[in-house]
Amino acid sequence: MGKNRLILLGTKGGPVITRDGAWPTSHALVIDGHAYVIDAGLGVTRQYVQAGLSFADLKAVFITHHHSDHNLELGALLYTAWNAAKPHPIAVHGPQGLNHLMHHALASQAYDIGIRIADEGLADPSELITWQEYHSGEIYQDNRIRVTACKVCHPPVEECYALKVETSDKTIVFGADTCFHPPLADFAKGADILIHEVMHIGAAQKLCEMNKEIEPNLWSHFSASHTSCEDAGRIATMSKCKQLVINHFVPQIGPLVSRSDYEQAVRKTYQGELIIGHDLCEIAL
Repeated sequence: MGKNRLILLGTKGGPVITRDGAWPTSHALVIDGHAYVIDAGLGVTRQYVQAGLSFADLKAVFITHHHSDHNLELGALLYTAWNAAKPHPIAVHGPQGLNHLMHHALASQAYDIGIRIADEGLADPSELITWQEYHSGEIYQDNRIRVTACKVCHPPVEECYALKVETSDKTIVFGADTCFHPPLADFAKGADILIHEVMHIGAAQKLCEMNKEIEPNLWSHFSASHTSCEDAGRIATMSKCKQLVINHFVPQIGPLVSRSDYEQAVRKTYQGELIIGHDLCEIAL
């Protein structure tokens, strides 16, 4: 069946991609040989393949919120899984807005889907892919994992959720995008792994200055909606998680800020086990 593991498929915050840069946010959990994807930013399909995962093993996809760096490639991921593997059910769960997204993702490829069903004998994806919108509480359970959602604070997006995935022996919490939100520490209490976004204040301010002609209100968004390295460390310390994994870097690791800069900032408030995420980073469970 293969080892249980968490794979960070994409680790940058925001939808913009750069040459040789990281891909936007997505993750894969592999439990007993079955794959679960959490968020589906641009590049998720390619990264899923690069991670050595099979589309035949994809069981479910979970979207934390509907910013494009978390959902832009959901339709393409599902289409490719339908086209590249023997027919099998795939469940999709996301906040309010998922119905709209899924209907239009399938509609955008209706011609191609119809042709391939008739010409190649593919199964009808509408009979295989199911989706459901969720709110706080338990949102999914099978014989391998149980998933619970907790609303976090990511204005102006109202429906944004951290997700807790419990296996037979591990608890993994995906913090989603959020400002400093103490209830998240309670939600993640004692987790084996907490995956939390981070923003480096100084570098983020430089990025906003560089892009002020394109996004003049970017710093207002950053300061209201994202978590500084120091506050991410505080949440991890408060939660008493066994391991903190930082990702969704704002800005991405590169010319403006280094891995060491992120580590030093988080270490001001957190002294536990820390992993500085990178694309295709694998963490054994």
